Amino acid sequence: MHNFIKKLNITLLVLSFIFVFSCSDKENHFLITGNLDNAAGKMLRIYEMATYDLVPADSVIVDENGDFAFEGKIDRIRFMSLRQSPASYLVLIVFPGDEIRITADIENFQETAEIDGSEESRLAAELNKKMHKTIMQLDSLGNIYRSKLNLPGTDLETLREDTREKFQAIAERQREFTIDFISDNTGSLASLMALYQQIDPETFVLGREEDFEYYILVDSVLFARYPDLDYTIALNENVREMTMTIERKRETERMLGTGVIAPEISLPDPDGELISLSSLRGNYVLLDFWAAWCGPCREENPFLAEMYNRYNRKGFEIYQVSLDRGRENWLRGIEEDNIDRWTQVSDLQFMGSPVVRLYNIGSIPANFLLDPDGRIIARDLRGAELERALAGIFD
Repeated sequence: MHNFIKKLNITLLVLSFIFVFSCSDKENHFLITGNLDNAAGKMLRIYEMATYDLVPADSVIVDENGDFAFEGKIDRIRFMSLRQSPASYLVLIVFPGDEIRITADIENFQETAEIDGSEESRLAAELNKKMHKTIMQLDSLGNIYRSKLNLPGTDLETLREDTREKFQAIAERQREFTIDFISDNTGSLASLMALYQQIDPETFVLGREEDFEYYILVDSVLFARYPDLDYTIALNENVREMTMTIERKRETERMLGTGVIAPEISLPDPDGELISLSSLRGNYVLLDFWAAWCGPCREENPFLAEMYNRYNRKGFEIYQVSLDRGRENWLRGIEEDNIDRWTQVSDLQFMGSPVVRLYNIGSIPANFLLDPDGRIIARDLRGAELERALAGIFD
């Protein structure tokens, strides 16, 4: 996923961007002018939106009447950012030959900006205006939540749930706006921006899988319209990569989803005897992947021992697969954690073990809870979640 997001950034390209102040080639000339309230004497900067950073391109001091102007030459479409400060900016989509006029209040740049002369930049401003309002609403909600945390009589659980529901409602409204925006402006480069809006560094407005149809829609139109632009090429590559990721996940779900019989494993125990997973049929089995070098796994082992002691007589077993490299470390881990009472197996091939590929193990600890027929009923249950699941079965 990280590669996916990095490739996305290519959509806002690193392309050479040379500003000049006298242009003989009118076809490649662009002009950005404007009038800004509360901006006299302040510096405006314009940047190329590069892959991992903003590349400074030019700057100007707004005159006493609030007027400013940038002009230059470009040989193809550019994404640019006009900024007074990191929190006060506009994104512009500039075509060769554009003459763009901006009016706004510099103290509320995103919400007050009006743009003429560029439909693409106007749409980008509309998109960012809505996103800015959403972020402000979420910030306000967070401030309210923090202000109530330590008030006498506050029911923390109710406060958290109420805040969570309001957060989700605000985020869902932004998602619905974004979907409508894309549907109405599929051929606009602003829709490319809409695909990748983020509420925070960890939260995208559109879901990567549930909203993937909109990535496909925008890609199909923009790649056909701008087949030679780096950012539409990058979007096309991203969509193809994401398609493969989704297909792999669906294949994993087909092989390892709820209700599927867990693939067979047959590995040697510490005495060298091959023990198969299916030999434990008739019991509820926790198929657990761990290693002596894995700190979180070792921290979980005492809890597994507690669950085993509580429910083993009622039909609960553990089949624990070690992804260790060396036999001594594996045996030492078993002894130190006192977990030799249930089935321990390993081929000592670390992450190169065939069972890693078989069960699509990306990290450990990882586990699967199986019913007496060997069917997967849950996965990656730890701590209280595992305790609740086992209590629901046996208590």
